[in-house]
Amino acid sequence: MNVMDRNLGERLAEIKGAKMIKSFCYTCPWQCPTEVFVRDDKIVYQKGNPEAPNNIGSRCAKGMASWYVSKDPDRLKYPMLRTNAKGEPGQFKRISWDEAFEFIAKKLKEIADHWGPESVALTCHHDPNTVFYHHLLKDLYGSPNMYAHTSGCEQDRRSACLDLFGHVFPMHDFANSKYVMLWGMNNLGANQGLWESRALMEAKAKGCRLVVIDPNFTETAQKADEWVPIQPGTDGALALAMCKTIIDEKLYDEAFVSSHCEGFTGFQDHLSEKGYTPEWAEDICGIDAERIKRLAREFATTKPSMSAIFKGSGYYTNGHDAGRACYILDAICGEVDKPGNINLKDWAPLGAPVNIPETAIKQPEKEPLHVAMGYPLAPDLPNSRLPDAVINGHPYPIKAWFVHASNPVMSDPNRERVQEMFKNLELAVSLELYMSETSLECDIVLPETSFHEQAEIRQGMWLGPEVILCQPVVEPVGEAKPAYEIVKGIAQKMGWGHHFPYEKWEDWGEVAMKDIPMTLGELKEKGFWAGEVRYNRVPEGLPTASGKIEIYSKNYENAGLNPYPEYTDRTVIPDDEYPLQVTHSKLSMHCNIVTQNNPYLMEVCGENWVEINSIDAAKYGIRDGERCIIESPKDNIEILAKVVEGLVPGCISIRHGHGFGHWAMGSTAKGKGAHSNNLMDTHTNPVTGANCYNECKVRIRQAI
Repeated sequence: MNVMDRNLGERLAEIKGAKMIKSFCYTCPWQCPTEVFVRDDKIVYQKGNPEAPNNIGSRCAKGMASWYVSKDPDRLKYPMLRTNAKGEPGQFKRISWDEAFEFIAKKLKEIADHWGPESVALTCHHDPNTVFYHHLLKDLYGSPNMYAHTSGCEQDRRSACLDLFGHVFPMHDFANSKYVMLWGMNNLGANQGLWESRALMEAKAKGCRLVVIDPNFTETAQKADEWVPIQPGTDGALALAMCKTIIDEKLYDEAFVSSHCEGFTGFQDHLSEKGYTPEWAEDICGIDAERIKRLAREFATTKPSMSAIFKGSGYYTNGHDAGRACYILDAICGEVDKPGNINLKDWAPLGAPVNIPETAIKQPEKEPLHVAMGYPLAPDLPNSRLPDAVINGHPYPIKAWFVHASNPVMSDPNRERVQEMFKNLELAVSLELYMSETSLECDIVLPETSFHEQAEIRQGMWLGPEVILCQPVVEPVGEAKPAYEIVKGIAQKMGWGHHFPYEKWEDWGEVAMKDIPMTLGELKEKGFWAGEVRYNRVPEGLPTASGKIEIYSKNYENAGLNPYPEYTDRTVIPDDEYPLQVTHSKLSMHCNIVTQNNPYLMEVCGENWVEINSIDAAKYGIRDGERCIIESPKDNIEILAKVVEGLVPGCISIRHGHGFGHWAMGSTAKGKGAHSNNLMDTHTNPVTGANCYNECKVRIRQAI
């Protein structure tokens, strides 16, 4: 980066007569560091922070359009209290913040007295400020049930990484790789992790071979050297057959596996006993046996290499073992945490924003809900099983639910079951930007500030340890408050206000930054702190039971499961009545559930659609650009059809399966596109607890 790039922000601020503030974008979970230009309490321009290593000045369309949320007239502006019975269309009245805090505190005290603190749960969308709710509801109140939304995201991937490497979220060192194999991972289509996508394309330009294994010819597959059109839900079979080829032909890294892998010999025997040969996998995957062998040989002999997954190999009831098998390819080839591999990144020593003394911390009296449910290996709550605890009291009753920055009525399968759950809650609190579909089911709705109106300090999503800062750049919409002020207000009503002594965000920011070699003032000026990128942590020992990469999983053994990955078929198989398999893919212009109320993004991409292979389209009378009806045994939707060549016959691909079809949110989002999640019944991965969005069979016909 030259001086001109570094000074561009200052020059732009002068030209625009605006103040430039260092921040980051939280439209998607990758939080690109930014420079935001503000004049008269309005965002007039945004650009990437050119000094930050994890976006190098880049912005995506979603991020560039994010200013709109700070002025969206459809935003929630005041605390709202339900005035009618749950189960009916939600009606609300405006109340004061003091009334809201008093209402919640009173309910929390009553629920603790009658049901115990464990009957309160929180779910969120990995918002860094959720930690304030953890301090309130976990540390002081005593609930063990603080969760995020991972079961609706990359839960199978996260589980596999924790199990094999003891790492929650490895990054991808594409820049130094010579061979990248992506399993259902469409990072170019999702338009997230800009620095990773840029590194992948730059590596490819330098000769890195890119192989994409996916039923759909995705945006990433279109840039690949080779697209492998696999049958849906069969990634595990292909990965296991590749492992067997590599081992049988002695292409594995013998020194690495003998020193750093637990259970390699047993895995070799396991593959032989199960008969996981390329010939066995051929009919399952729809991939020729000789091609499977070639891919295995290429992967094992081209170094450095990387086998990586995100969501695509998951979303099935066999996704847990598919994920493990895909990462075992890295392990047996010695391609873990070296340059060009998946990177077991270090985390910055970022502290908690408040210090709760040990004497005040209330230890939970019951085990966390996911463990009590029978999912001890789940890295997050099996969200699709929460209705069992609320409606049936199994494994123990949940009576209060705080839903922070997520919309489970829209994003979880089986909408009616989720809505039914709210009728059985004594307290449901939505903390949101909009009156969402979930908010409509709640007792009380609290307007939260957007990331443009609040401070956040969090871990950066980059190869090295990193701290990134989001600063408030404009005034809040209406009476909206950030999480740290909401929590403090509830805590004061509970008699715990003294544990949250901050008056302004910089007060808790100083506490969180105490172990970072940068002051908060310096962070505000620079926007981030970045440490050294490290490699080769495997010989140092990993945070697994054995200290090694666990091909043989002690966690699985302790849970009564096969310690080696197996291949089992998915649960829902198409038949004569419902002959098509559902798969999903994201949209570059949208992320999660809130971008659909942004008119600028909706002008570019105003609805979702379903893709269907031309062979199937001709068979069922579907025409490109016309509307069609998709029917499952559970429900049906009307959606725009796009006829494509790049999709495995027998499949359909629904774009952005839980981001469209809103019946709430705002005037721009309302009624646009199709909400597909209610096509699916409740299918949960039996080990990881992930939502199995692709366990769904359908039929398709023209809309009349």
